[in-house]
Amino acid sequence: MYRIFSCMKNNPFHTVIGLVELGIGVHLIDHDQYFQWPPVIDGIANDDIVGALFVLVGAVMLFWVVDEERSVRLDHAVLIASSFLMCVLTLYQFMHWIVLGIDMPWISNAALTAVIMILARRSDSQ
Repeated sequence: MYRIFSCMKNNPFHTVIGLVELGIGVHLIDHDQYFQWPPVIDGIANDDIVGALFVLVGAVMLFWVVDEERSVRLDHAVLIASSFLMCVLTLYQFMHWIVLGIDMPWISNAALTAVIMILARRSDSQ
């Protein structure tokens, strides 16, 4: 148990991002009518698979944190996937705010997306 906390302490950004993406994924799975615009694709956007993608990426990131080998390739892949998912979510929430005036956490998600991109830029590439 101490080893897990030590790994989390050594990789705090990865830990926080993984936990946040797990939370976002569970939230999206739990709320079946979260997205409302455009009506043509709200069924796809509200599908549980979208939330499951966030859960999967968050779980893989947390796996990377506790893995003793910490593959650089896995880190790059999970940061790319995380950045893509968060960027799409942020833009989609922003469009909801613009078009419908619905309060959505697009600003905090944009900040988290920026942190992920900075982390990806600074990650070791061997």
